[in-house]
Amino acid sequence: MSGFSAYIRIGEQRFRERFGLDFEQFAVGQRFKHRPGLTLSQQDSRDECLDTLNQQMLHFDAQFAAHGEWKQCLMDSTLTTKVVFGMTWKTFAKRVQLLGFDEITLTKPVFGGDTLYAESEILAQAAHPATPLAGRLKVCTLGLNQRGEQVARLVYDVLIARAGHDDFTRIDY
Repeated sequence: MSGFSAYIRIGEQRFRERFGLDFEQFAVGQRFKHRPGLTLSQQDSRDECLDTLNQQMLHFDAQFAAHGEWKQCLMDSTLTTKVVFGMTWKTFAKRVQLLGFDEITLTKPVFGGDTLYAESEILAQAAHPATPLAGRLKVCTLGLNQRGEQVARLVYDVLIARAGHDDFTRIDY
């Protein structure tokens, strides 16, 4: 035992960070705040549009956007979704497989300069017969802006490694 709950001893006076919880450590009703947040820029949105070949002018043409409902450029929705989901990685770092999304809802617009935060709740926990070394979680992750307003809701199923079966985290390099 290293004496550090967030680190694994890998040698004499050598430690590696440990991320994620084992399947058995999760319980229905638990809530996790994922930090740090991330402030998005209009350039982030333009880059996402370029990467995904999204040519919707509402994301990068301020003059066009000025005539729309929000009077300014909107953040690309795939970027919002990826950032909110990505913020969960430390908590769910022992993820074996993402099984799929039940819901991806964008509930409020996100603009350049907004800061996103994520919070997750465990909705269900079950054994996964096809994968005895992992268990299945149903998770709801909310994306919140700097004012605490919900901007996204993601509901998904994920396989998480059971205790002692996360060999993929034992690689020492």
